[in-house]
Amino acid sequence: MAALVVAIVGGWLFSSASDDGVDANLTNPGVVQDPTIGTNAVANGEELPPVNLPSVATGDLTAIFPQGRPLVINFWFSTCEPCRREMPALQAVSQQLSGIVDIIGVNPNDTAEVAANWASDIGVTFPLYTDRDAELLTEVGIGTMPTTLFVSTDGVIVDTHAGEITAAELRAAITTSFGIKV
Repeated sequence: MAALVVAIVGGWLFSSASDDGVDANLTNPGVVQDPTIGTNAVANGEELPPVNLPSVATGDLTAIFPQGRPLVINFWFSTCEPCRREMPALQAVSQQLSGIVDIIGVNPNDTAEVAANWASDIGVTFPLYTDRDAELLTEVGIGTMPTTLFVSTDGVIVDTHAGEITAAELRAAITTSFGIKV
C-alpha cells in the first residue's frame, strides 16, 4: 500500500513539474502536425494546383482544372462505403447540370481497371481519374474520403465538403459556391 501511495504522489509531482503551463506536449515545440493525417487541410480560398492525372477511361493524362465552367472534384475509392452511397447523387447532379458544371471523380487508391469496373457497376458516367501517386490529394490536403471540392472557373477552391454528400447538399453547395440555381 505504501508503494502505491509513493507511486501516485511521485507521478503527480513528476507530471506537475513542468513550468510551461502545458499538460501535454504532443509535438516538438514550434512544429505543427500535418493536418492531412485523418483530417483535411482547409483549402478554401487557395488555387487548385496544376496537376495532370490519368483518365480511368483512356489512360491519357488530363489537366485537372476548370474548362470554362465551375468544377466539382469528388475524391473516392472503391472500398469506401460512403463513396459508394454518394455516387448516385453525384451522377444525377452531373447529368442535370451537364454543360453548366463539370463533375469529376479522383481515385487515389485503385487501379484504373478497378475504378472503371466499380463505376460501371454503379452507373457512373462522369469523368474519372486516378491519382495513384497522391499528387492532387497531397497538394490540396485531403486526408479523409469521400471529400468534395468546389472550384470556381478561375481555379480557386471555394468550398470543401468532407464526408458523404447527398444530392440536396450537392445542389445547395453548387448554388452557394457558384451562384447557380439548381
